[in-house]
Amino acid sequence: MRSGLAKLRSFFTPKADLLGVVLFTLFALYAGTNAFSPIRFDRERIDVWAGDGQVHVRGLYHYRNRFSLPSSYSMGLPFPTDDLHGSPSDYSVSECSVDGTITKEISTHKYHGNVVLRLWFKPSQEKWIRVDYTQPILVSNARYILMTTQKWHQPLEGGEYFLHLKQGNELVTSNYAMQASAEGGSQTYSFTKTNFLPGEDWIFSWKSPEALMASKQGPR
Repeated sequence: MRSGLAKLRSFFTPKADLLGVVLFTLFALYAGTNAFSPIRFDRERIDVWAGDGQVHVRGLYHYRNRFSLPSSYSMGLPFPTDDLHGSPSDYSVSECSVDGTITKEISTHKYHGNVVLRLWFKPSQEKWIRVDYTQPILVSNARYILMTTQKWHQPLEGGEYFLHLKQGNELVTSNYAMQASAEGGSQTYSFTKTNFLPGEDWIFSWKSPEALMASKQGPR
């Protein structure tokens, strides 16, 4: 009898150990990485204030957990930097309400030179995340990165994009068609998208009153 039980234990134990390893690996993938992630990014509103040698960006991003289990998502902050567009002098990440009012700060850290963070979600929870950064520039043009949306393999349900220029400044170019409106003492340009899977980043340029006057007068 004892020998029979011993044989059963020796038969099942390796399989139980293997099953435990598989379950632990699947849990680690679910909880510790973005593999099989149930998190969906589906909406955003981007405001850019440009002029005086800098651009300030405020992005509001909507995420939702599609599972009835807790989950998390790791992400980085992409900044469009080059010789003429410097690294942000300051940045912050927060949870917020739909109007952008900050409700909770989110900590970030550097990983291989990149700014990264992790978002945590309760079962079926939705969150608005706010990202602010200020970038020094040496020219009157800038770029906002949209192409990272491609990594989600699904279009945004909706996106709203606003460029705020000081009164007297004027939009010169934008690779997305924009509409102009006066708002709060500044010149504001905007475009709106639905079912939006960007094929390119948003690139735009502007002129100050001095540059506008010089261009109208022409060479002397």
